[in-house]
Amino acid sequence: MVDYNPFISITYSKNDTIVNRVDDKVELMLLVNETLDHGGVIILKGSPGIGKSTVIGILERELSKAKDIDLIKEDFTPIVYNKLRNIQDKPGRRLLVILDDFNNIDMLDKLGQQKVIDLIYNMSQNMAIMLIENRDEGVETVFKKQGKIFNKYQLDGLKKEEMKQLIISRLNTVRKNKSDSLEPFTQAEFEKIYKKSEGNSRIALLICSALYDKKINSII
Repeated sequence: MVDYNPFISITYSKNDTIVNRVDDKVELMLLVNETLDHGGVIILKGSPGIGKSTVIGILERELSKAKDIDLIKEDFTPIVYNKLRNIQDKPGRRLLVILDDFNNIDMLDKLGQQKVIDLIYNMSQNMAIMLIENRDEGVETVFKKQGKIFNKYQLDGLKKEEMKQLIISRLNTVRKNKSDSLEPFTQAEFEKIYKKSEGNSRIALLICSALYDKKINSII
């Protein structure tokens, strides 16, 4: 094993494809397809580092295979209102608009926030709108207070086996021969990593990075 730390990057890479979140993909695809057919708002929630971007990437790849679906993805910025106003659905096609980092709506004043929310809700009568945020209380609370109908999908942490495979896939990038081993980590250390991270891949990779450096330095 070389002394390069494979856990330096705490975001998913092409070598992490083994973590495919099959259950989330299936459930979210069903929800998206239903919303595409009838219109509506989906709020995708999850703490930072839980894997929202990964799941959205999987969703984008799956939807790109459909010939009758258009997908527009925007990061939320103060000028997103003007972009949204120019979006129109096309006859005979279904449209999904994804707004990432929707918690950034806090950058707007109350009037600006309400204008965006009203526009999104009006648009959702004819298309599917997905709002991605990482707050416990956010647009979901606003929608409830205003009696607006929406669907919510809560993204939870990785299962223990998924986390194990993620760590192994990173370790294999610095091995001469790929293996199913957690070495240089012990099973007990892995259990602690999983417990402390609570399934959050970003936190787990940070812990692994520090522990890996410690082990490599002790060998040197």
